[in-house]
Amino acid sequence: MWNLDEKKLQEMLDGFLNFQEVWTLEKVKNMTLEEYTNIKKDNPNRDDFTFWIESKLDNLGSIWGGSAFKFGIYRRNDESQKESSNGRLYSQNYAWIAKYGNNENKAFNNIKEKIIQIIQASQNNDLETIEKIDFGDAVKWKIAFHYQNIENIKIVNIFSKDILDLISLNEFNEKLKIYQIHKKLLEYKKLSLVEMITTIAIPLWNKYGMNSQNYIDKMKNLFSEYLNKKKLDKNTINKYIQVIENISKEFLKENLYSCDLFSFDQNINKLNKNEEFKLKNSNGNNMYSSALNYYRAFLIDYYEQDIFITERVQSEESNMKIIPLNQILYGPPGTGKTYHTIDKALEIISKEEKIQIPSEDDRINRKKLFDEYVKNGQIVFTTFHQSYGYEEFVEGIKPRIDSKENSKEIKYEIKDGIFKELCEKALDNYENSILNADELNKKIELKEKVENFLNWLLETNEPISKTKGGNFFVVDINDKTVMIYSEGVERFDGNFNLSISIFMELLKCKDEFSNAAEMFKKVFNRDYADRTHTYYFNLVKKFKVYEKQSVIKIENNKNNDNSLKPYIIIIDEINRGNVSKIFGELITLIEPSKRLGNKEALELTLPYSGEKFGVPKNVYIIGTMNTADRSITSLDTALRRRFEFVEMMPDVSKLSMDCEGINLQELLKAINTRIEYLLDREKTIGHAFFIGVENLDDLKKVFQNKIIPLLQEYFYNDYTLIDAVLNYNGMIKIKEENTEYLQKIKTLDNVDSERKIYKITPFDDKSVWDEIKTYQAIYGGEKQDKNKNGE
Repeated sequence: MWNLDEKKLQEMLDGFLNFQEVWTLEKVKNMTLEEYTNIKKDNPNRDDFTFWIESKLDNLGSIWGGSAFKFGIYRRNDESQKESSNGRLYSQNYAWIAKYGNNENKAFNNIKEKIIQIIQASQNNDLETIEKIDFGDAVKWKIAFHYQNIENIKIVNIFSKDILDLISLNEFNEKLKIYQIHKKLLEYKKLSLVEMITTIAIPLWNKYGMNSQNYIDKMKNLFSEYLNKKKLDKNTINKYIQVIENISKEFLKENLYSCDLFSFDQNINKLNKNEEFKLKNSNGNNMYSSALNYYRAFLIDYYEQDIFITERVQSEESNMKIIPLNQILYGPPGTGKTYHTIDKALEIISKEEKIQIPSEDDRINRKKLFDEYVKNGQIVFTTFHQSYGYEEFVEGIKPRIDSKENSKEIKYEIKDGIFKELCEKALDNYENSILNADELNKKIELKEKVENFLNWLLETNEPISKTKGGNFFVVDINDKTVMIYSEGVERFDGNFNLSISIFMELLKCKDEFSNAAEMFKKVFNRDYADRTHTYYFNLVKKFKVYEKQSVIKIENNKNNDNSLKPYIIIIDEINRGNVSKIFGELITLIEPSKRLGNKEALELTLPYSGEKFGVPKNVYIIGTMNTADRSITSLDTALRRRFEFVEMMPDVSKLSMDCEGINLQELLKAINTRIEYLLDREKTIGHAFFIGVENLDDLKKVFQNKIIPLLQEYFYNDYTLIDAVLNYNGMIKIKEENTEYLQKIKTLDNVDSERKIYKITPFDDKSVWDEIKTYQAIYGGEKQDKNKNGE
């Protein structure tokens, strides 16, 4: 990859810093299409952005290979007319990937915005965001690499997806995403550019790079799969694979299996000038030409995979980014389930509202943003427990004591639960989102007019005439209801509640009606009459008179937002409540296909209010479940079927390997290995218990206040097993026996005279709790209290 000497090292450093000096974020924001991509015939001294990334910075990691479509848009050398196809569009001067825009300027602006996002994410060390940006892998990671802090590198300068896959599978024994590979390679390290290259990149490249046997074997396998898809027989496939290798050894200085498309074509040019090769190839041996043609076609197909231009790939990528409407984070205690609900909620917000969220490392601003959404009502948080019910979650009858002086009368009202309140906000937003701008403005104007009208009635105590004589008055208003008082001697006069939403639906109808029955028949198709209908009828008449008097003044800037927004409920400890009881009939409505806004949407009649209710498509449910508290297998089947489950297990990689000489990773791994053997994996201990442990004193407190009590609970105070889990490190000791008091008891036939009584070593015993070797013994095998006699 690199043969470093002082001169080359200096060239790399100069190039890295020179690029950052020339292509600042501000310059990229103001970059023109011509400054992004150009060609030699128009600009012999090319200094465009793509030329820097592909050519000038090649010594810091190559992205040669494939077509210029990898940059999203490029300047054409050939200006002849070309027909658009396969997700590619052409103008006289440019060619671009169709998904970025239907003309060259729209495409470029879209691409530039993505590059700006890549740069900002790189500068914030937010690698996960880079992963999610819809741009070719090699190019976006190459760009991100060059905007890092030169003294604190977090991205390795290896950009081939296949080489990174080899590293992932061989070094970490699993196939990771690109950002996860970079994180694992550089986590807990603060390396300069030179230190990263010499200690990380070069060793990896030598082991897995394009000249390594690992890479060559992989390309052979991929070529074999390609030929198999072309329906070639096995014998021919084997011959073609061998022919490529033979040509490399006999006529070239490098292995064709190590070449990208660009260097492959350069080698073909050399072969075509080689008389010996031409003679052998023309001597009835078309196997050479055929194999080379197939391999070149394979390389074209191979490099096209990185630039996401086909509808199939776009569709797959889109599906990958779909966030489930209902999900549960489950795992043992201390694995960060509740902590990660904030991240899950912000991930939904980011995707649905197309906003940039702070990086994972910037926890303060992530929490601040989360709190803003809680404040505006888009995110709500609740915790299930044994006494939590349908009434708190959906709706129920709540007592209300009359506030009048000397009154002890208790009245009951139907009160919405936390989930119903969220769904109604989400439904209002969904209904707004399907309106055009003019329709939305009219709806908001009507809402403001109604608010002004009702407040006027409340403040002035203005009477509203009843159909059969007498008046009624508005006595209270809330977000959903108008409370009226009807005066008179009639038997049923008194307090009534009117729905503001029903009132507004009636106002939308411009027809004139002679009575309440006619009005409700026309607007709601209701044949039956309700006593409140006449109050609605007369309230509508009063509003129309009031409106004509031009008392209502509405200032609407005609700039109302009708975008569809997500509404999220986070349910902590979801398995601690009686799910069937809490959700009730809603268990059917939360299914994605049954959501309001979908073809198979369902609405049910709620038992208390009698209202029609459905769950909108923009409502997300995130639950957490502690598997140590209750096994996932015993969770309500109806709930399990409607949720996607995300397992969160202890992650020792998040812990320090040297906390005053104690390897916290190995310590947690040892404890959990024993717990899993003695109990099960659902009762392992999460890494969160040790997050923030910076010294021995912190670690001591974690064991005394958290780990020991948790183990007591797990093992029902069986100290023999607790001692075994801690590897007999001295935290548990055998209690001294009082032989005088036990002398007669031990002679009884049904008593185990050899029984040992254990105790937790006193917390003030510094020889145990303040000793580093006590904690090392958990994973190191050394016993700190071999005699176990309590001395």
